[in-house]
Amino acid sequence: MEIIELYSCEKYKVLNVFLTKGEKMPLHHATSDALLICKKGKGRITFSDRIIEIGQGETLLINANEEHKLEVLEDFNTCITLENDGQIEFIKPKVSELVLNF
Repeated sequence: MEIIELYSCEKYKVLNVFLTKGEKMPLHHATSDALLICKKGKGRITFSDRIIEIGQGETLLINANEEHKLEVLEDFNTCITLENDGQIEFIKPKVSELVLNF
C-alpha cells in the first residue's frame, strides 16, 4: 500500500492511494467524511451492515468514523478527499478477536 498526499489547503486534502491485487486494508475509519474516486481497478469495501464493490470511474462517500475494511480485487488506485485535519486510523483488534482468529 502506498499513500501520497497530492494536495492540501486550509479546508481539505487529497490522498492518492495505490494497492495491488490481493492486498487488504484492515479495519479502519477516517476522522472526517471521505470521498473516494476510483481511478483504476476494483475493490470490495466491507462495512458492518453492507458490502460495496467500487471500480474505475465510480465514487463513494464514507461517513466520518464509519469502520470498514478493503479487499483489493484488481490493482487499485483511488483518490480520497478528507478534511485537512482528517486522518485514517486503523482499529486495533480486541483480544477476544485475536484468540478467535488464532
